[in-house]
Amino acid sequence: MIFDMRIYVIVAIFMLACISLMFFNFVIIRYSKSKYTLSTNRINKWKHILHEQVSRTSNKGIHALKHEKLLLKKLSNPENLITYSHALQYLKNKLPQAYNIYTRMNYSAFKKLTDIYSSKPSIERACYADFICAFPQAAGKMYTPLLDTLVSYIDDSHIHCRTNILRALCSIGNVQGIVNALQLINGKMLFIHGEILTNELSKFKGDKHALADLLWNESRSWNSNTMVAVIKFITEFSENYREAFLPILYNPSVDLEVRIAAAHYFEKYTYEPARPILIELIVNTNQAA
Repeated sequence: MIFDMRIYVIVAIFMLACISLMFFNFVIIRYSKSKYTLSTNRINKWKHILHEQVSRTSNKGIHALKHEKLLLKKLSNPENLITYSHALQYLKNKLPQAYNIYTRMNYSAFKKLTDIYSSKPSIERACYADFICAFPQAAGKMYTPLLDTLVSYIDDSHIHCRTNILRALCSIGNVQGIVNALQLINGKMLFIHGEILTNELSKFKGDKHALADLLWNESRSWNSNTMVAVIKFITEFSENYREAFLPILYNPSVDLEVRIAAAHYFEKYTYEPARPILIELIVNTNQAA
């Protein structure tokens, strides 16, 4: 009898647990649906606002101060920034010319938002940098105070924020912005994985040859991690650095990872003066193994 009662208790507990789990799932589903509906409504509202603003801009050719105040009030909240991004992406896809006019006319608002986010926590700065990455036209091509402020986000930031900032700067395609960002990262001895850095540099939207020249001119400023990324970046597209990279191979005091990156450069772009040292490096590596 006692044994039977124990079975009933276990079954009752199990059924109660199942009912609780079903109720929990029901609440989560309801919450997710309401959250999705709210988000969709906000996106649609932003679409309507953008449509009206684009119409005004097209007809009058002037920037609406009222719209700027709305952007500054709403977009200082990252959640609103995300829903606005969806609406702006819709405008970018459907009406690219209107999108270009809109972002150009609202540069002042985006500059002020950049300043606002500069005093926010690192995770929110990362969110705004991600927004600029998706819509680089909002920042413009020239090195402006907006880019200067964006670069300053790197200071006192976590790795995710630093990565998003580099991604945004590469999307914008401004050479000086990239160099200033790397100088800050190296100067503050902040960590960013070499493969991430290489990957982001490879996506640079501007003049890659101009960036390569400036990065190499500043090579004394880079640590080994950055130097490897710079050499790999240049290896992707330029054969004009044979003479510049050759001394790296012959200098044993240079970090081994940097010398290996240079060796891979000469693997792609053959250069007769590099042959003896490349053979020596291979022999030494085999002996060490």
